[in-house]
Amino acid sequence: MSLYLERKTGQIVELISFHGKDCAQVRTQSGAVVYPLLKDLEEYTPGKGRTGGSPESPMADNSADEDKIPERAIPVDTRLNLNLATAEQIAKHVNGVGFSTAKKIVELRMSLPGEKFQNLEQLKSVPRVDWEQVRLDDLIYVA
Repeated sequence: MSLYLERKTGQIVELISFHGKDCAQVRTQSGAVVYPLLKDLEEYTPGKGRTGGSPESPMADNSADEDKIPERAIPVDTRLNLNLATAEQIAKHVNGVGFSTAKKIVELRMSLPGEKFQNLEQLKSVPRVDWEQVRLDDLIYVA
């Protein structure tokens, strides 16, 4: 059971398997299975946060017991999903973001295709917020 932080979305994911030497199969908090690049994953320890390591794809390692019932590996997340949050929730949860800036974030989200953020990079167009610090503080994610 290995947890990683996906850098593009900020989600905590569980590593399921490796696909070649550059890609991994992971399960998100919602149970969806996605295939990010290994370079986009960073080790994550519950209670400690990011540890800075990245996964390395081993050659085929089939030592896992297939009859064992898998454990739920992803802990409850207290971070804020910006695709579901209201302006009030954003202003209360994210340090350095006031209500007027939070409204701009919601307006930006509503103007996007599907009315949701695809990655955290889209937030950089909102001024007056140190998004790199918010990302380092693990306060938000998009899903």
